[in-house]
Amino acid sequence: MKNSNLLNVILTRTSIRDFDKNRKVPEEILKQILLAGIRAPSAGNIQPRTFIVVKDDTVKELLYELCENQTFMKDASVWIVVCLDLHRHLKAAKLTGVEYDFTGILPYTFGVLDAALALENMVIAADAFGLGSVIIGSVIEHPQRVKEILKLPENCLALSILCVGYPLKKPAIRGKWGYDVIVCEDRYRDIEAKDVLDYWREFMFNDLKRSGKELAREEFERFLTERSYGRSYSRHYTEAFVKSTNEKLMEFLKAQGFLKE
Repeated sequence: MKNSNLLNVILTRTSIRDFDKNRKVPEEILKQILLAGIRAPSAGNIQPRTFIVVKDDTVKELLYELCENQTFMKDASVWIVVCLDLHRHLKAAKLTGVEYDFTGILPYTFGVLDAALALENMVIAADAFGLGSVIIGSVIEHPQRVKEILKLPENCLALSILCVGYPLKKPAIRGKWGYDVIVCEDRYRDIEAKDVLDYWREFMFNDLKRSGKELAREEFERFLTERSYGRSYSRHYTEAFVKSTNEKLMEFLKAQGFLKE
């Protein structure tokens, strides 16, 4: 059976970091992308998510600095901040005569899931229109500052920025964990060293190819050893970075009413 157009979009989608800064996304297409996010599934249909389309240059510059000045962001035509938003639900209940506490780890988890579903819908919709996109997660590392910049109410947390625009080129898709690793039957199957090596070999081969580099077999094997899975991720997500960001985020979630002491 041939792939449908939609399935092909999903299976071939890849993040874009090379946008045509001279082409703007038409407002009618942007609206359709946002509607795709609105139509995403939601637990209990509470829809605890808000999308903020950033157009003001001052706001963009402030967010850009928090996102480590990733140059390609400025070339993207559209920025959409995706927020986990329990504020609307709580206020809607209060406005209709009921004040109750829908906070804590369960509503927070539902909210993250619902926001992620909406984000993925928008990513797929963008690709379906011939656009490209990339998800920037750095805003979650600075919850209080982003709250101030975007004037977010209590119980509202910015999770990511979706940058959308016309791609100058579409890189090769990145390697993923194998089907037999991700998909288990009846019970969890733990990975072995061979699973990690097989995945990492394909991933790094594709990444080198995406960047236009080719290595001889012996050089490539040495490269894999020097940049093993564990070494690469432990250098990227250092223990100090994860610990400090965890503490900052937990303090914010408690202060903003997401989690109770």
